[in-house]
Amino acid sequence: MLHGSGTPLNDATESSVLRRIFDGAGPGPRMTAIKAMTGHTLGGSGLLSLVMAVLAMKEGTVPPVLGLADPIPEAAGLGLVQGSPVSGDLAIAQIDAFGFGGINAVAIVEAAR
Repeated sequence: MLHGSGTPLNDATESSVLRRIFDGAGPGPRMTAIKAMTGHTLGGSGLLSLVMAVLAMKEGTVPPVLGLADPIPEAAGLGLVQGSPVSGDLAIAQIDAFGFGGINAVAIVEAAR
């Protein structure tokens, strides 16, 4: 679950970092962001993304990034979900949450088995 604020600097930075992490790791994970659906809820956005990630794992479906037609160049090669949801066995989710003033958090959640 990307932070995906829709701002040029934040999205380019997040995409560049994720490309460095997952480069050469095969197809890599499916990625989505929900702020196009919910708006930026500021302090609530990290928790909302966490809830959405857990629901996606429970349902086995990654929702698309709403309205994403032309990803930024920095996102090339990332597994952005566009257009339609993607189904699969979702065992682990990463949730990115970045705040004002350099407060950054990442949560990793594993599905109960």
